[in-house]
Amino acid sequence: MKYENFNDGEALKLAINIEEEGLEFYSTLAKNVKDTKVKEIFSKLASDEKDHLAHFQKAYHEITSSVTAAEVCEGYTVDLYLKHLIDTGIFTQKDEAKRLAKEVKTDIDALKIGIQAEKDSILYYSEAARNTRHTAGKAAFELLANEEKKHLKLLAEQIKVLKKTVK
Repeated sequence: MKYENFNDGEALKLAINIEEEGLEFYSTLAKNVKDTKVKEIFSKLASDEKDHLAHFQKAYHEITSSVTAAEVCEGYTVDLYLKHLIDTGIFTQKDEAKRLAKEVKTDIDALKIGIQAEKDSILYYSEAARNTRHTAGKAAFELLANEEKKHLKLLAEQIKVLKKTVK
């Protein structure tokens, strides 16, 4: 996705896409990975992504229903850092999660992709929280950046466990 101008509605729509892609990715992997613990983790993360999706959809609805269309569409220029986060993020492109899930060969590979996706989300949500003008959007971005940090920790801990058993 390429953005020249960015607004709070667009920021939340992108966050909705990220969560939809994350839900698809973790749901698919929960069915395909071998390790029972990894399967449990991916199932939990899929459930969490579904909750995150609801948060962003609610914030998007609040923004679009509480302000005029002109205010929602009022763009502000995206700085190059935020633009780079959008352009290079794992789950910012539609159907990218499906493609990645099909390419996964090992449980460790799946965890590594999950870790990168969580890092991307944390960076994007943190930056979006700093740039959004609406309280509902800011609260959703801040809350979910913290949730993604928990996911990152969970995935990082599990990859350590798996690497020890592989040796």
